[in-house]
Amino acid sequence: MKKVFLALALMLAVSSVSAQTPEEKARAKAEAAALKAAKKEAKEQVKEAQGVWEALNLQIQEKKATNETILAECKKGPEILQKAIKSGMLEEKRLGETYALSANLAMHPLNIMLQAASDKAPFDTVYFYSNLKYLTDGLHNELKYTKVTTGETGNEAQLKTKRVQLAACGDYYIYAAQFEAACGRYQNALEAYDRAIHYKETYPEVADICKLRISNAQIAYYAFHMAHNAKLYDVMDKYYDQALQFEEGAEGTRQAKVASYLERKDTVAWAKAVHDITIKDPQKNSDLIQILLSYYQKQGLDKMIVYADEILAIDPAVMIANYGKGYAYFAQEKYDEAFPCYVKCTELKPDYYDAWYQAGLCKFRQALAKNATVSNIKNQVKAKATVEEVKALLRTATPYFEKARELTPNEPQKWAYELKQCYSFTGQAAKAAQMDKLL
Repeated sequence: MKKVFLALALMLAVSSVSAQTPEEKARAKAEAAALKAAKKEAKEQVKEAQGVWEALNLQIQEKKATNETILAECKKGPEILQKAIKSGMLEEKRLGETYALSANLAMHPLNIMLQAASDKAPFDTVYFYSNLKYLTDGLHNELKYTKVTTGETGNEAQLKTKRVQLAACGDYYIYAAQFEAACGRYQNALEAYDRAIHYKETYPEVADICKLRISNAQIAYYAFHMAHNAKLYDVMDKYYDQALQFEEGAEGTRQAKVASYLERKDTVAWAKAVHDITIKDPQKNSDLIQILLSYYQKQGLDKMIVYADEILAIDPAVMIANYGKGYAYFAQEKYDEAFPCYVKCTELKPDYYDAWYQAGLCKFRQALAKNATVSNIKNQVKAKATVEEVKALLRTATPYFEKARELTPNEPQKWAYELKQCYSFTGQAAKAAQMDKLL
């Protein structure tokens, strides 16, 4: 039975071949010839690049090669080699040595340009980045396609050196990003920053020995602020959370994020961002709290109070929140509610003139309002009692104005009028006259 099946298979194969038309046979022959030619061309391209490398090495050994020569030849070699690699015509067993040649041709330019950067000498920053990508790709694929051999003639030690070189290149992507950003090529810079952040994931073969000079959080911090400077706001948002993990720059990162919303003219998002930042850590963000209180003031005093209460629920000792709440109540003539807010401010900052003055003014305004009703009270007993209430309010106000005077002794316009009224109404004529002289 097996012989029958085999015979049938052979008959089908023969009939398939014999069924080809002359045109198909010609096409197949041409394709085979083209494939053979392409493989031969790729092999010759590798050979040509190898010749460039050997000639250059000879010049270097004889100390005849200048940096300009090395850079020119190392640009020429990869251009030839890339044609062979991209053609897909190279045998897999030759890929290791091909990529090794590729890495070798990129290593000299890297070292030359790093030295130029160290010497603050000019160099081609575009080439620095493109060559770096070429180098890491070469090293990665050399390690991937090269079979490790041991012993005296083995390549184990050489491949170990290549791993070390690949591990070191992670830092160079940070340099490349900074070079590109300085030249205004922001997209290239961002790509380089991303390559640095994800370096160990991209090249897992060196993850255990690769130690970047700065953390991924700090790299994200640099990328975030570069994106802000370039007004690439969507990119800023991408890096924001990771950039915040760089604690030394976290405050500046938050401020830049907030500022970006105003630059985008998105006040709603700006207010939300400031709200979230200040709620998270009120004491460190008193300036932002003050700004947002002013924003809410324009939206409505009740919103100002709600926000102040949110802050104070987290930390009752945030002075600007107490003052803002007092301000909102005072503006609504709710003096009983405003007064304790200002008093709290005097406790938190005993030399705060505004808080002492405003606390006194709460009682002073209440006294004026109550005194205005006396003339309409027909019952004399009740009228007299109301006058006493006015005096009591003014007596309560007096020490706050006196403290305001103590804090600003050379600015009588800030307290003399109120003290004169308090002293006059409470029967302290001499003190009232003294205040009158200061007005």
